[in-house]
Amino acid sequence: MVAAFTIAASAAVAAANATKTLTLPGGATFAVPYEVSGPDVPKPHEQTAIRELSAYLGKRVAGTVRIGGKDGVVFRVGDTALARREGLLSAQLPPEKWVVRSFGNEVLLNGGGPRGALFAVYHFLEDCCGVRWWSEFEEDVPPPGPLDLPPLDLQGRPVFAYRDIYRSQQGPKSARFERCVRMNAHGGADLGGAYCFGPPTFCHTFDCYLNADKHMKDHPEWFSLRKGRRVGGQRNGQLCLTNPEVKDEVLKRLLENIEKGNARALKNGVEPPRIYDISHNDNQAYCQCDRCNAAAEKYGLSGVNLNFVNALAAEVAKKHPDVLLCTWAYQYTQPVPKGGVRAADNVIVRLCDTGSNQASSIAEPDNRAYYDCVMAWSKVTKHLFVWDYAITFSKGLTGLPFPSEFHYGDLFRHYRACNVSGIFWEHEHPYKADMWELKFFLETKLMENPDLDCNALIERFMREYYGPAGEHVLAYRRYLDKIRREKHAFVSWFPQLSAFKYISDEDVAACNRMLDAAEESVAGDAKLLARVRHARLGLDRLACLRSRSVMFHAPGGACAEERKVPGLDAAKARLRDDWPKWIAPYPKAKDLVKKEHDFLAGMLAPPDAFPVPERFRDRSFYDFPAQLLSSHGKNEALVDDPESPVGRAMRTAADKSHYFQLPFSGGVYDQQTKKSCGSGSFKKVAGDGYHWYRLCKAKFNDNAYLWLTRAWTTQLKTGNFPDLSGKELELWVSVKFTGPMFRPGTSGDSFIWIDRVLLEVELPLEQGFLDPPKANRP
Repeated sequence: MVAAFTIAASAAVAAANATKTLTLPGGATFAVPYEVSGPDVPKPHEQTAIRELSAYLGKRVAGTVRIGGKDGVVFRVGDTALARREGLLSAQLPPEKWVVRSFGNEVLLNGGGPRGALFAVYHFLEDCCGVRWWSEFEEDVPPPGPLDLPPLDLQGRPVFAYRDIYRSQQGPKSARFERCVRMNAHGGADLGGAYCFGPPTFCHTFDCYLNADKHMKDHPEWFSLRKGRRVGGQRNGQLCLTNPEVKDEVLKRLLENIEKGNARALKNGVEPPRIYDISHNDNQAYCQCDRCNAAAEKYGLSGVNLNFVNALAAEVAKKHPDVLLCTWAYQYTQPVPKGGVRAADNVIVRLCDTGSNQASSIAEPDNRAYYDCVMAWSKVTKHLFVWDYAITFSKGLTGLPFPSEFHYGDLFRHYRACNVSGIFWEHEHPYKADMWELKFFLETKLMENPDLDCNALIERFMREYYGPAGEHVLAYRRYLDKIRREKHAFVSWFPQLSAFKYISDEDVAACNRMLDAAEESVAGDAKLLARVRHARLGLDRLACLRSRSVMFHAPGGACAEERKVPGLDAAKARLRDDWPKWIAPYPKAKDLVKKEHDFLAGMLAPPDAFPVPERFRDRSFYDFPAQLLSSHGKNEALVDDPESPVGRAMRTAADKSHYFQLPFSGGVYDQQTKKSCGSGSFKKVAGDGYHWYRLCKAKFNDNAYLWLTRAWTTQLKTGNFPDLSGKELELWVSVKFTGPMFRPGTSGDSFIWIDRVLLEVELPLEQGFLDPPKANRP
């Protein structure tokens, strides 16, 4: 049965070169140069594969289609009679193995399991037809023309069984795009299902199984003991893993979740989930009761966790032998266990790296600890997954340039050598992350085959994505890698602006010359020019961030002189004119543009942008509006507030947690030494509206950040402002409190509103809320 035809050329051209015809209603007959067919009753994923092949061939082909010199080509997709005759049915092939093979004028495209046929089609389109999928919103198809290919015998199978890249800002076609580039963690029946996690979710599930809000009152002993107090919840605590009741309760809910996952899969016509997560909450408040302490002394904290998960896995295997349980090797469970503990054969250990230098190779000395950690875990688990990153999370610094792409080959080959079988990769914010399209391209290719030549892939990308500009963009990236090596730069997951000192002003100028040449080479091509300008984004943002000293006010007036960074005016113009256009295709683009504009406006605001508070008029202070604050929890949001003199505030929803109740706390923390630089609090609310509160005196350095509320979820990355380093300053915060938690007798939700932070050069006052007597003022 012919499942689809594509008229890929005009009737006159096609008639001269084809042997197939298509009769339309009314009797009109058109010649077509090929045929696309599937099984008599194609499955949902085969229907998608047939449709995709037909659609792209329709764009790609004009004129003849020949395979091995033969015309009248028929593409047989899926479990066709040809696949049965050749022993290449999906059930006869390993999962996700794909085959593209010609037999005379017939081309078989099929693969193992429900995704293999799709992978075969997408590989044929990419490897033989030149189709490229760069992102969910960008693809390239060569201009229509003849398709003349040699006899085909292509096949492959992804090396890593589980492949997922988290991107954020994903659109409605994200799962389809993932399948085009052979990721496999998402998708319905039309995309061949997924190699996925079952309910409740895929990480940090302790609180999903035993929710602290629900169970703490009746069963405090289920939760972690910290400093004599039981704590639980996603942010605040863990489970007591040596309590037998905890194992029994989690097991009961786990078996229920497996049944739910199977039922949901059956309903949706996909394979049942293979993996169920049992992993600790996203905090380090592990249990310190006597039993847990004794077990940790013997087995290590990771051993305590593995013993708990192994016990669950033994019970699950009795009813569901194909199910795997997944748990963390993350933060306090990252070190390998002691005392001979190893993961059961149906347990996945997912190792999460949070301490390496992202800018350098895993084979370099500064990443030796993680190199050894991967190797050590490979010896104590049959199934090793990794959770890795290609992103910097510090607010305002995401997307600043660091040339990690040259070292991806080393990383993926090390994973393969250590028998890693699954990779989850965080690579958020495609619209602003450093060289996102290039790095994503490499990630997907090396997840399939880590033996590919990474430098050759980079050169191919530069050539195909940027056209004539590619050689100049590549020179820029190689230049960055060279100076990174020379200056031993270290880029962590939460870097400060000082981490990018390795790019001097002279280096910025040199890079701009290369990128100017790139623009000139594609000046007449709007698409390629837009791509080159987006490649400049990280360097442009670095120039802007570097150009402005932190806003400083003195009794004589504001002072925030702009540093003369090379190419600053042009960088500002590109950010203003080109960046919004790049963001436009993404979901909620207006919100994204506003968010980025808010930050840059706050960072680059002129000295007189915000009014000087009356009581600080004759004082010297550094000024930070709410736009420069960052949120690290679900309770916070940057919002408009007409009551604020700066027009914006970081608003925190004060839930029942003690972290948002009075007293209000704040301070400064040194990430390198992991010590406080100073902290303070206040117990009383001054009145309606915004008031200034003094918290503490603290000494600042390049590794410091300022935290507000006892949850520490509102922060100011003071290390991004080198003007502050080495200074001892007084911390003031402008706060408004609303709602019955803070204003008895009022109604509605309770909120904490922070619109401004001041760091005063000198102020000898006691802690407490303002308006002190004038006699106390200096």
